[in-house]
Amino acid sequence: MTAKFPVFSAMTAALLAPLAAFAQGGGANQTQEWEALSQRVRPAEREWDVRMGGAALMRPTFEGSDRYRFSGLPFITVNWRDTITFGESGLSAQMRSGNFRYGLGLTFDAGREDSGKGGIFGGGDDRLRGLGDIDFSLGVRGFATWRWQFLEFGAAVTKYTGKQNDGILSDIGVSAALPIADKLLLIPNIRLGFADDKYMQTYFGVTGLQASRSIFPAFTASGGLHQVRGGANLVYSLTDHWFAGVNAGVTHLAGDAAASPISVTDTYATALTFVGYRF
Repeated sequence: MTAKFPVFSAMTAALLAPLAAFAQGGGANQTQEWEALSQRVRPAEREWDVRMGGAALMRPTFEGSDRYRFSGLPFITVNWRDTITFGESGLSAQMRSGNFRYGLGLTFDAGREDSGKGGIFGGGDDRLRGLGDIDFSLGVRGFATWRWQFLEFGAAVTKYTGKQNDGILSDIGVSAALPIADKLLLIPNIRLGFADDKYMQTYFGVTGLQASRSIFPAFTASGGLHQVRGGANLVYSLTDHWFAGVNAGVTHLAGDAAASPISVTDTYATALTFVGYRF
């Protein structure tokens, strides 16, 4: 294994944190699994670490949709002394103690439109017409990870503060950094996501008024296990500065997220390819 692996394994998921949130297909900004991966290995000791590039991604039009959207977008991530990180997914600060890492951050939920495409950040689909839009909302999140050999276990909780979405999301998961060839790294991961009653009702519930205006029957969604997600990142270090890779994942909705009449399918896929430069 070359000395480049610690650098570009951390690099890989740092840039995937915001991108994967978009690939989720709307709903809350679910970046926890990627945020954990972004610090899978401590970056090189330097005051500033800046990465930028572009990505092409495939995502469902909303959580539970069987239709997919393809789009491209630029990305940029800035890290200061492995403590403060800013990117498309928000702002976070972290501390380390041995193999234990913990921190706080500000993030956002891009919302969902009941028609159209929902833009770059949010979800949207004409089949949702009558449910009304779910507006953008800010969120406060806490996270912690613990590393054991090549495995990293993580947990995160996010509280949203929007007028419509003021729910709570949490998750637990595990990832592994596996060098499989010179300059090539595989990072498989699996996570369980949970949501409270408020979040579930916002994204998967249907009120009586919404039922009268849409194609969906009334449905009250309760909190609990929200989704199970498994995926893998494959990244290649082209040079000391250039890198490229792919990510693919499958999400299975659970509980009332799967039972909701809004969910056309319980299982959907996401994928993205990317190329970037590390300054």
